[in-house]
Amino acid sequence: MVSQITPFFFLSVIITVIYLFHKGPRLSHVQKNIKQQSDTDKKTSKSIRLQKKNAERLRAYKDMYYKVQNLEKFPDILPAAKQMLQTQLEEGLLLARYKRGEHSILDIPSFDADALLQFMKNKQNEVGRAFEAYIQRREAGSGPELFQTFEEARQFLKNSTPLNYIDGAWLARIHQVTTPFALRDVTKYAWQIFSEELGDGDLEKNHIVLWHDLLRSVGIDLPAGDTLEFIDPSQGMNDDSVWRYALAQILISLFPNDFLPEILGMNMHYEAPAVMGCKANKEMPEFGISPYYYALHISIDNADSGHTAMAVGNIVNFMQVVRETGIMDYESAWKRIQAGYCLGESLDLTETVADLEDRLVDFLYRKSKVASKIHCTSRARIGKQSLSTWFAAYGPPGGDAGDEFPQDDCWKDDFLEALADSKPWVHRGDSSKSLLMRELSWKGRMFGAFTQDEALLTQVWIDSLNKKDADPKETYWARVGGFQSVEKAFIPPRRDVAVTHPVFPPTKEWSPSKSSTFIPRGPLQISQLRLDALLPLWFVHPCLMENIISAPYQTITPLVSKCLQLLRAEKGYQLEGSGIACMDEQLRPGFRPDLIALGLDIVRRNKLPEPSCLGDVLVAPVGELNDVQDFAFTLLGWSQRPIQNGVFLIGLARAFLDLEVWVAKHESLLGRREREALLEMTERKFAGFEKCFDEFRNDETRAREFVGGYEYGRTEIEKLLG
Repeated sequence: MVSQITPFFFLSVIITVIYLFHKGPRLSHVQKNIKQQSDTDKKTSKSIRLQKKNAERLRAYKDMYYKVQNLEKFPDILPAAKQMLQTQLEEGLLLARYKRGEHSILDIPSFDADALLQFMKNKQNEVGRAFEAYIQRREAGSGPELFQTFEEARQFLKNSTPLNYIDGAWLARIHQVTTPFALRDVTKYAWQIFSEELGDGDLEKNHIVLWHDLLRSVGIDLPAGDTLEFIDPSQGMNDDSVWRYALAQILISLFPNDFLPEILGMNMHYEAPAVMGCKANKEMPEFGISPYYYALHISIDNADSGHTAMAVGNIVNFMQVVRETGIMDYESAWKRIQAGYCLGESLDLTETVADLEDRLVDFLYRKSKVASKIHCTSRARIGKQSLSTWFAAYGPPGGDAGDEFPQDDCWKDDFLEALADSKPWVHRGDSSKSLLMRELSWKGRMFGAFTQDEALLTQVWIDSLNKKDADPKETYWARVGGFQSVEKAFIPPRRDVAVTHPVFPPTKEWSPSKSSTFIPRGPLQISQLRLDALLPLWFVHPCLMENIISAPYQTITPLVSKCLQLLRAEKGYQLEGSGIACMDEQLRPGFRPDLIALGLDIVRRNKLPEPSCLGDVLVAPVGELNDVQDFAFTLLGWSQRPIQNGVFLIGLARAFLDLEVWVAKHESLLGRREREALLEMTERKFAGFEKCFDEFRNDETRAREFVGGYEYGRTEIEKLLG
């Protein structure tokens, strides 16, 4: 059982401060020394505790980075991935409270579109002023600030690669068949940003390809970004802050229905130009390095018509849908958007929560050190040890630490845990109930013993503490109003592959064709329309190629880039042009429904109950399923494994193109406008599939897989519908 800390401990600090105050000039010397010590902390090497924590985190980050990009091989890591994400979100909120700047998204207590727009304008102005000050420094004769030599610039690029090899990852999975239908207009325009990060299927414009080319231009040749070789320490990319940044983007993408508000908030932060990018754009040419990658992001992320404007619009639209549909709690949705934004901000920092904890113990140590004689007589105990015993460990063995900060400080975690349980001084999660904070406040007996910054850090640390028996899986949700997925709440509950993403059910084996020659069959022969068979197949078949592009690094091949263009067609995006659409996609007039929207039109025209999600169309996969439902779930299972099934899935998707043509010509299913839109879509897809087949026409193995997928798909469609 943890003992309470007696008032003598804290009063001793005050007595020491009063003593030093009456000594006159010595106080300013102590304050100056503490400030210098604090400044020195930032420059010196990290303590042993932090070095160990950083090394542990780096190993965990790299391992997760590799496994998430190869998720179908490691589906068991999903619970750990979700827990790691929730921890990062919690830490983002904590750091946002401690590092609260002039403008904070937390200053908007309830959602207000005008306030959000003003906030983003203020953040843009902050970046502008910071860059203007930078330019003035440079014009006054100051040198580059990011790096001083070509070799430093080269290492900067290399260290940034884990992040830039997964550009756009946080949006990779949000617009899928499992997205609730009411939210598809929101996720469509968020997914568009992801598509544009990948060059809309034009490899020359793919941001990952651009980064790869930039590396090659400075003589850097790295292994593929989704391999074990890439994460090996020998590659020299061991900055844990970069891996933390990259991993957060991948992790949040994994759970699009559970973390959609957070994804939208994170997206708004990521798509805003940053000072670092502006500096890199200026300094790279000074060392003979092309700045185009950075210039592109500065341009494309503009707040008028670019990704920043789109990101803000997505949030406004999302909150409107939440208000109109009640798909989740309105206030909680806003808190979670804020949490996502704060996560993005926190990843810009090199400091972590572990650093803040270190700082907390450091200044407690310093204050106890100047009052060491008093502490020796104090009965104050933290946990099972006296304060003097705790801090005696805070120095080199067998000697006095002097003015140097001791390095062997791995005991700090035990100290912090004991301090957290020291009621009444500390009440976990509630600084307002903590006697320590009352005594540090105005008119408290300890007012002035801690600086304003130290008091704030103490307060934020106390508020961040979870209850002793708290479930780690629930602590983040407790901070944002509770867990709510945007998925429909089925009774009994469902989390199967038709409702949730990602899910990896057991799958059936498939076989390639014996022939590598692709010969399209004639039009589908369906004698009698059966909506009970057509609708499940229609709503499920857009799943087939969705996950082929879910790992951004794996989009840098010609085949996958062509799959992206096929997806753009069936998701209702404009035909790719020479430029980039950005806000034009939303503002340009025209009727461009996606396959799901066309399915809903079929439902309405036939006066059937309108489904709210794919789970309403497909029954839960328990018990005996009819042939249509069984085939639908087979397709969903295969689609979750694009590395294993990729070319076979493309062949299946080509078979369903024949079904789309049949529906487009069936006047009783769709109205004229919808049929014309679908026919236009199918024309784009015919051309797209031809380009895909060209990529493996001379590769017999892959050609046989494609033909096998097509033949199997056509046979099943005709059997089930005919």
